Amino acid sequence: MIVDGFDEMIEQCRAQPLVMTLSLHPFVMGQPFRLPPLRKALKHCVEHSKRDRVWWTTPGAVADYCYTLPPGIIPGEGPTKPG
Repeated sequence: MIVDGFDEMIEQCRAQPLVMTLSLHPFVMGQPFRLPPLRKALKHCVEHSKRDRVWWTTPGAVADYCYTLPPGIIPGEGPTKPG
């Protein structure tokens, strides 16, 4: 599912920027038999990102970047950075 979702979003992001999140809950992913498919999926995504525009980042880094954009780019944004 990770690979299929990633590949579909790579195609769709040609029209607009997209964000793919990956939540790995220990209760589900903490089982040893799930690690090889996860490694394979992440390897696919990382290798693909070397050829395309993929930004591996954190939510905080995305927020920091958004604060640098000119006003009006992000719908509903306020005039200044909170805090």
